[in-house]
Amino acid sequence: MRSLTAYQEVKQKITEDLVRGRFPMGQALPAEKDLSKELDVSIGTLRKAVDELVAEGIVVRKQGKGTFVAEHDVKRLLYYFFHVVKHDAEKKINPRVDLVSLVSATASKEEAEKLQIKEGAAVWRIINRLYLDDYCVMIDHITLDKKRFKNLTRTDFIQREGSIYQLYQMKYGQTVVRSSERLRAGLAGKQYSEWLDLKPNSPVLIIRRVALGMQDEPLEWRVSMLNTDRYEYFSELVA
Repeated sequence: MRSLTAYQEVKQKITEDLVRGRFPMGQALPAEKDLSKELDVSIGTLRKAVDELVAEGIVVRKQGKGTFVAEHDVKRLLYYFFHVVKHDAEKKINPRVDLVSLVSATASKEEAEKLQIKEGAAVWRIINRLYLDDYCVMIDHITLDKKRFKNLTRTDFIQREGSIYQLYQMKYGQTVVRSSERLRAGLAGKQYSEWLDLKPNSPVLIIRRVALGMQDEPLEWRVSMLNTDRYEYFSELVA
């Protein structure tokens, strides 16, 4: 029990250092010997803590090089956060994202609950269209807390390098490490039917996602609408 408590404390300390920016994305953590000495714990305890951080996707081990703070590159996005493929396809491909709108708003009751902020707090609302093979396959409605993402602009989105989650990490220091999703069936209204090339009130898959940070804090609330005529939701579970 004491060992479990010790490694959890070590994990918490490393996570706090990451949140504060002591170790920027892509940077190596100190060598095990140095970090265990700094934290006044055994190398075994340190390794248990780092093992959990690796399992959660917060840091990555590179053989022969060390342990590094995870970066949101395209490969990571596709593996962990983008689950749309053509029917019977064997692999995912990176979507093209078209920004429809980015507006300032006040949080609804649901948005406030999902982001753990006060109802009426200032938020950004974003609508994106996602394309695969030149077909619009999904519509994303994203809500962000303005306090976390100050001075966000259309230019940030349009001219960003990499994924949206890379933008969150690189410009705002907000690292998405996992998400909680719920799926349900729904119907596409007139505007969404036009974007998705469907008949009005066609059935769609609705994906409701809260993206979480290093300390399980909610960073993003997203509601997505997927056209399942050509594409499907695909997720691999690793035991």
